[in-house]
Amino acid sequence: MIYCISDIRGEYERFSSLLKKLHFNSRDTLYVLGNVIDGGEGGMKLLLDLMMRENVYPVIGEHEYAALSCLKWLMNDVTHSDVSGMDSDMMQRMAEWAAIGGQQTIAEFRALDEEQREMVVDYLSEFSLYEEVKAGGKQFVLVHAGINNFSEDKDLDEYDIRELITAAPDYSRTYFADKTLVTGHTPTRRICEELNPLIDPTPDGTPSPYDKIFIESGHVAINCGVDIGGRLAAVRLDDMTAFYA
Repeated sequence: MIYCISDIRGEYERFSSLLKKLHFNSRDTLYVLGNVIDGGEGGMKLLLDLMMRENVYPVIGEHEYAALSCLKWLMNDVTHSDVSGMDSDMMQRMAEWAAIGGQQTIAEFRALDEEQREMVVDYLSEFSLYEEVKAGGKQFVLVHAGINNFSEDKDLDEYDIRELITAAPDYSRTYFADKTLVTGHTPTRRICEELNPLIDPTPDGTPSPYDKIFIESGHVAINCGVDIGGRLAAVRLDDMTAFYA
């Protein structure tokens, strides 16, 4: 079976619980569509777990993209408070990453030994920009956020990384005639609120009835807002069954 999860955001226990619900085993395949880190206290634990699984394929999200250059710099093991060796560009990158939750990940990274830090940086460097898979007789394109500046005549390899990790697609628009676009990034409650203005927005930190996988118009959106009071979700692409933790 082929599964997709996105936006785990450091919630290792919920991830483990979800895998149990899937009865996930070595015969299955899991695609993780970015934003593994920055949120709960298990980001590093998640990365160390995922990298040991030969049947897990990670796709980069904006949190991994922000983290990568910063963690490479932190490999020199200076203290977080010592910024004397940072140039202005790195200071800005650190500040931008911290603003989206990087402080927790930095603390976890510093708690690792040197070998583990090198493994984490190497692993993050191997995250793909997108994946294309076939399951249940259907074709799927898997990206973290969407496909910004989309053109039917443009090959997926031609898109810049920022076009795949920062901007949500138009969920009312069908992008591919013969493929389904699977995304994370945007919480599904926000998609439903945008498509239906009569829905009252749910404040962050509270659950919403729209914290469920969104399937419509050639889209499958799977970020059910674990970091804003929602749920961690997975979809089985073979039959579009949804699972939650």
